[in-house]
Amino acid sequence: MERYLFISHNALGDTLCITCALRAFKLAHPDSYVTFVTQSAGYTRVLDGNPDIDFLLYNDKMLFDGLKDFSEEWIHTLPLDFNAPQTLHVMDMKRFCTTHEVFQEHISRGFTHFLGLEPVRERPYIYLTPADRKMARSLVKEPYVVLSFHSNSNPDREDGKGRKKDWPMENWLELCQRLRATGINDIVAIGSEYDGRYGSPVWRNLYGLPIKAVAALLESAACVVTLESGIGHLAHAVDAAMVMLYSDLMPPGWAKPSEATNCRVLYGDPHEFSPDRVMSAVTEVLEHSGVLTLQNEPA
Repeated sequence: MERYLFISHNALGDTLCITCALRAFKLAHPDSYVTFVTQSAGYTRVLDGNPDIDFLLYNDKMLFDGLKDFSEEWIHTLPLDFNAPQTLHVMDMKRFCTTHEVFQEHISRGFTHFLGLEPVRERPYIYLTPADRKMARSLVKEPYVVLSFHSNSNPDREDGKGRKKDWPMENWLELCQRLRATGINDIVAIGSEYDGRYGSPVWRNLYGLPIKAVAALLESAACVVTLESGIGHLAHAVDAAMVMLYSDLMPPGWAKPSEATNCRVLYGDPHEFSPDRVMSAVTEVLEHSGVLTLQNEPA
């Protein structure tokens, strides 16, 4: 049996996109034994239950020390069986994303091509349990909408008006008022326990939930409205109904896997997306899902 050691020190989005590479790899090497080592962070638990990983090891040192130099000496400190040879794959975008052409393709494709394979699909894999879905159901009343205000690697705007990937808070407030006018009264905002919260009577904050419970929330939402972020990739993993406010700082090919069934992407400078334009996209998603009907329309 061939043994393979995958090491990943990535944020949520890349961690999810790696699952597409793992699926293709396991199909190409069905008798292989795959060990996957990653940092012990709440969001890396999206890998729990993944059948393409035979041994999943969460490493605290990678989390607390920010370890990214995976030397041979460090690898041999891991609690693994090194009696048999293992092929090492360090899953880092910087190792393959070296040309403009590669940078433009979906991240899932890039990771899979890095292994010399073609992806089975671009949409990430996550394996939810009945307990994950039960927890999510206990927190909301259907139909509900999920908002995600936060994005990592978010530089300041040159005009001094906030950050480049953000959508102005007054626009979020107006969007929520319009959603309530359609009859959707449960609107929740999500994020990590470290993200800043905005308090408002028009939405509830559900920050710091287990990541797979968040995925289950996204899965059953009438619509998810998110910036370019790991939450967007998580929503794609469950094929959530979604509107993405996608900053043109990132390639458009990253925004939407080809298998997404109910996603609208607004691409450009988020500050130029009016509440009217975003609400129009949300309405399309809600209508496609059958959430908006004639009874929601004004007389």
